[in-house]
Amino acid sequence: MFKTVHDVLIPDNYEQAIAIGLEKRSIQCETQRSFEVFYEAQQVGLYFVDVWVEHGKLLLELKVAPAILPLYRAQAISYLKVTNADVALIPNFGAASLEIECFPNFVRDKQAVFDWRPEPAAAKWLYPDLTDAILRGCHRVHFTLGPGFLQQIYRRAVMIELQRSGLNFAYIKELPVHYEGELLGQQEARLIVVADKVVLAVYALSIPDDSLVERLRARLRQLGMSFGLLVNFHDARLSVSPVRVK
Repeated sequence: MFKTVHDVLIPDNYEQAIAIGLEKRSIQCETQRSFEVFYEAQQVGLYFVDVWVEHGKLLLELKVAPAILPLYRAQAISYLKVTNADVALIPNFGAASLEIECFPNFVRDKQAVFDWRPEPAAAKWLYPDLTDAILRGCHRVHFTLGPGFLQQIYRRAVMIELQRSGLNFAYIKELPVHYEGELLGQQEARLIVVADKVVLAVYALSIPDDSLVERLRARLRQLGMSFGLLVNFHDARLSVSPVRVK
């Protein structure tokens, strides 16, 4: 069935076609089934399964890419943790021939231990002790949730982690925009200011925008602060970039 879908249909139709094919074979399934994502027992957002099969015997995460990347495998593990499905299947329709990889839920009864190893470069950054505590929290969030979710989920989880760690913070959703002394309106910011010293910008972007650094630098000037961190949760490995205003 998957090969027929790969050979005759365009990407926009894959999910619907698979659901039709499964149902015609008397296999129960749902598309875009929602699941709550939790961090420290608090709901931080929703994840939507592409195709949910037989009440969780199988979840399908459909890809259209040149190959099945390590990131996709890491995402599959994240989704198994959230849904508790028995097996995750990654059919990739983007290669010349159909690719399928299967991942049993080996994390269901496995208690992973978070092992924090500070980034050596952070010792040279502004506020090294505070920065280390922030990075520890971000890495713990990434370790717990894994890659593959929307950035607002990571942002909410980071704030829960900061609170759990006893770090004071403020969430700035919007900032005012002025021109020649006149208020033009409010602009979306979505920044976390930790201990009135470090501005934290949380993202989950497959291709980071080069303008993010300058945008954060502008926000730092607007807030009258000197140091910020861009943290990207998209990949299998957390990406951290320091931003400083002299």
